[in-house]
Amino acid sequence: MGSDLAIVFRWWGTLFLVGAVAFPLTKKLFSSWFDRGYLFSKAVGMATVTFFVYLAGTVHLLPFTMLSIVWAMIVTFGIGIWAQWKHNTFGQYKARLSVTVTKYGLLILLEELFFFAALLFWSWIKAHEPSIHGLEKFMDFGFTKSILNSAYFPAPDMWYAGFSINYYYFGHTVMAVLTRLSGLDLAYTFNLMLASIFAFTLTMSFSIGYQLLAIGSPGRTGIRGRVFGGLFTAFLVTLAGNMQTIYAFTKGYFGEQTPPPFWTLLWKFSELGSMGQGLDRYWYANATRFIPFTIHEFPSYSFVVSDVHGHVLSLPFVLLAIALLIVLFGIKNNGEERAFQYPSIFFYGFLCGVLLMTNASDGPIFLGLFLVLFTIRQWNFVSQWKKYWRQILSVFAAVTIPAVLASLPFMTHFTSFVSGLAVNCPPAFLADHKIGPILFEGVEKCQHSPLWMMWLLWGFFIYCGVFFITSKLQRVKTSKLKYIVLKTYFTQLDLLLVVFFIFSLLLIIFPEFFYFKDIYPAHFRSNTMFKLGYEAFIIFSIVSGYTIVQAISVLRSRITNHKSRITNIFFIVLLVPQLFLVSIFPYFSVRSYFGGLRQYQELYGLNWLKTEHPDDYEGIQWLNARVSEYQRINASTPVIVEADGDSYTDYERFSAFTGTPTVVGWAVHEWLWRGSYDLVSPRREDVRAIYESHDREKIIQLIRIYNVHYIIVGGMERDKYPDVNEDMLRTLGTVVFELPTIRIYEINTANL
Repeated sequence: MGSDLAIVFRWWGTLFLVGAVAFPLTKKLFSSWFDRGYLFSKAVGMATVTFFVYLAGTVHLLPFTMLSIVWAMIVTFGIGIWAQWKHNTFGQYKARLSVTVTKYGLLILLEELFFFAALLFWSWIKAHEPSIHGLEKFMDFGFTKSILNSAYFPAPDMWYAGFSINYYYFGHTVMAVLTRLSGLDLAYTFNLMLASIFAFTLTMSFSIGYQLLAIGSPGRTGIRGRVFGGLFTAFLVTLAGNMQTIYAFTKGYFGEQTPPPFWTLLWKFSELGSMGQGLDRYWYANATRFIPFTIHEFPSYSFVVSDVHGHVLSLPFVLLAIALLIVLFGIKNNGEERAFQYPSIFFYGFLCGVLLMTNASDGPIFLGLFLVLFTIRQWNFVSQWKKYWRQILSVFAAVTIPAVLASLPFMTHFTSFVSGLAVNCPPAFLADHKIGPILFEGVEKCQHSPLWMMWLLWGFFIYCGVFFITSKLQRVKTSKLKYIVLKTYFTQLDLLLVVFFIFSLLLIIFPEFFYFKDIYPAHFRSNTMFKLGYEAFIIFSIVSGYTIVQAISVLRSRITNHKSRITNIFFIVLLVPQLFLVSIFPYFSVRSYFGGLRQYQELYGLNWLKTEHPDDYEGIQWLNARVSEYQRINASTPVIVEADGDSYTDYERFSAFTGTPTVVGWAVHEWLWRGSYDLVSPRREDVRAIYESHDREKIIQLIRIYNVHYIIVGGMERDKYPDVNEDMLRTLGTVVFELPTIRIYEINTANL
């Protein structure tokens, strides 16, 4: 544990450095924030530093080395200093800096300790099950390792030799940048990145919750109330689940594709003996796969199952975007209805580009949310578009052009694996037709979510959001809720939160009518619900946290009228059981995944491989060293051949843990990324031929086509290809690594 603590400190220092160089820019973006946005500075730094590294590598200006990272940090720091200094003399800037240090120094120190405590806490939890094994971990580790192996971008796909990664991998590049800057092994930083994102989510959502209360009720909630509100909001965003946990208090269900209604599974003590058995039976993952053929994940589940996937890597940038929206639209700018903060809008546009490259759907979601808020905020202005069209166009351009430019280096190498927008439950007469970009697939493509299931997933948030709106509407004395009335009775922050709530509501309703077409037949709307619902959960949690704390503060206020007090009491009474159900999810998930936190296993993520497959582990370590030497001499990455297998299996362990391209990897993943199984299937047969064929010329031809340098023959290869022809392989290369269960052949080009 002592060595792990030193590693966590080193990683924390790396994150602190990245945040420090970005703080001048962050302070400019969050000049109205209670702490000048300090808790967002690391996310700002990760976005900007990684972008400059990625841009320099894409245009071949600088290779991905420590030098390029240092250069990117200098540029980020320089932009921040310029933004702070451009309207000030050196003396004025020095005075402002002195004020910042004096006024906010203690607060920043406390916030940094808060972040470190969160990082250390989840690192400790993660160390109870650190294995980089199962679900998507091979893929995420392999992407990051491939990026670390790359001098320039786009990085090669470790599971499709000869091609670059066709996936949104900017977040993996962030992890690679931090890994290189820290000097730590990726087998550590992979787990530390997950702990960091937990810390980011907790602290950034705290900051958002605190700031909302500072804006919305400065006279009603003091510092203690705001701290409580921030912590409560942080808990909802980071650790809460949904009300599907009610099944923990029933006899449960097992194996059914469509879960039975919970009221049909009431307790039968004669069957179970005691309630405790039912609590032990509850399976936490069901909360994210409750509606048949769908996924409705949320951050708490993500932190437990530990896939450092795109939607998880996107979390710091998502919360940064939400915070910027609060800055831009949560309060009037010096009382001016039409005042635009163009530097913040430019950065927000850039951030939308980063979100697109990190988790593709997030870019359009938050760009769309900005445009909705701008239209509502400036409604009178927009309604007179003929008079003000130049100003309107300038704002739209200020957000969309940076988004396009930021994502352009990535989009030039990326082909979307979404083939269109399809209608859920199309009418029979339009089945198998396409009208413009709208697809009408077969009538069998019809899935709707039962309302009672939707309520268990989203009812807590809807209940809070509806109460928030109705509590504000109580002040409206007219039946005609025109815009001018809402402007009178709703503060700027109220309108922002109403839009947040309604926008999130539309995100969860959208998959009931439409879905983004991908390769999956039965789970055709699964990814759509997953991607949209994930962001809805985060925004819903922020609105709910604010609503609940406001309701509590109303009850605590001495000037609250009788009617308002009764309304809020009624709200709290009905809220308590719902809040209980969404709050207990970590009890089940953490206890289950991390073995009840009984055995500390250290943060190194490959100990499972060293224990279960020691020869493979040694072979991977040898190959990693050999690849580094090969790259130094040849300025390229070698290609290996290993047994290919199905997704979510232990196949492709060498390519995943070395980042070295193999001929073909997890088949369904590559099918999704390449858009057709017809491209993947021939490669699988080619791999089989290399291992089993007796046709030497055919094998030589395949080796040349894929530019193969090493062939792995281990236990999984012998299981997959029982007729492996090692006599043939010996004629093609030399055994350069050998242990009892594994041999690695290096192809001898002179023999071909």
